[in-house]
Amino acid sequence: MADILAAIREGEVLPATGTSHGHVRLKDGRLARIAYAYEDDPTAAARLHLQAEAFRHLAPAGRTPKLHEVIEPRLGLPGGALIVDFIEGRAPRLPDQLDAMADTLARLHSLPLPVAGAPIPRQDNPFRTTLDVVEEGARRFLDKAVADPGARAEIFEELELMRAMAKTLAHRPQPLTIALADTHPGNFIVDRGGLAWFVDLEKVHVGSPAIDLAHATLPTSTVWHPDVGKVLSLAEVEGFYDTYLARIGETRAAELRPWLQPMRRLTWLRTTLFMARWKVQTEALRDPSDPSQWSDAGLSPEMREHLRARIAFSFEVETIRSIRAEWL
Repeated sequence: MADILAAIREGEVLPATGTSHGHVRLKDGRLARIAYAYEDDPTAAARLHLQAEAFRHLAPAGRTPKLHEVIEPRLGLPGGALIVDFIEGRAPRLPDQLDAMADTLARLHSLPLPVAGAPIPRQDNPFRTTLDVVEEGARRFLDKAVADPGARAEIFEELELMRAMAKTLAHRPQPLTIALADTHPGNFIVDRGGLAWFVDLEKVHVGSPAIDLAHATLPTSTVWHPDVGKVLSLAEVEGFYDTYLARIGETRAAELRPWLQPMRRLTWLRTTLFMARWKVQTEALRDPSDPSQWSDAGLSPEMREHLRARIAFSFEVETIRSIRAEWL
């Protein structure tokens, strides 16, 4: 343990872009993914081992970094760390590298599901599960985060439409695959050979592949990372979906097609309420009684300002209407 702590101290700290973990490039060329946690967080070890299991399960697809070592949580490293391969590359250029992202998602979604009893979580009803997440986010954060009553009304109207849709869709069987959940383009790295690597496995579960496709291409996702910052045209989004569906074969594509638009709409709501939580919780004083509170304290001032600007953009009523126009 002392050796790895020394290696982390001597490594290159990479810019922080999220609230869950930081990255240090070690002198041996590997990467330490350092999980954020508070001292004595009783859930830290379980979260770390779940991520490790995700790295192991997804490794056969050849599109995620190789896991080398698990560093248990302890004093000085309260969340623990995973030591993985460092992927040399950059965030995808959109729309030019959408096909590479679609190919990676198709490969990962084609992996066998975890065996019964495996630690990777399973959503048997992704529509209902995701709607429940949206409902909680709306209840806790929407009014506090979105000041414009017109914007709130648009979001609430879409939520009402999803509630109505749930009366039928929530009872239908849905195609399930390994799902990644946080597939905004900033979580991909494209190497010199043009392969897109997915590098953030913190939220891997069994669920809906349609959510991953939506999250990779919605405007709320493609502007999130400062190295991407591109709003895709409808034709570019359709091209991405066409590439993915061609990769998975007609049988699976036919099963998935009816779910693409409903889950896209629901994913936009999920992403919007994620931003609402980010805004409310990162601007609030630290509440010691809430270990789940998000904090952006580890981000650079420039990154904090970028994300706050992107959230403000996503809450503008014209932005919301332009996104909803795709399906309305």
